[in-house]
Amino acid sequence: MRWLALPLLIAACAPVPVSPERAARECREEVGLADGVQGNIGVGIGTGGGKARGSITVTDKVFRPRSADDAFAACVDRKVNGKPQPTTYGITIGASS
Repeated sequence: MRWLALPLLIAACAPVPVSPERAARECREEVGLADGVQGNIGVGIGTGGGKARGSITVTDKVFRPRSADDAFAACVDRKVNGKPQPTTYGITIGASS
């Protein structure tokens, strides 16, 4: 009985095609890592005083960078056609005080 549910679980995890408009919205974030490097910095003041945080993400895309336009077009095409996202490896290093 368990084996009968396995194909249903696999099918439920498969990418589903979306409209071009929705794909464009979802792909805007992904374009930030087109060259394999992304970072952010945050500064604020709270009841405990000043706060700061930052992080940098480096992925294997650094070895095969793409322009933002190429990455965006590939992402939209992938989402509209229901293709899976390619596997990417990377590391994020962050600190806060």
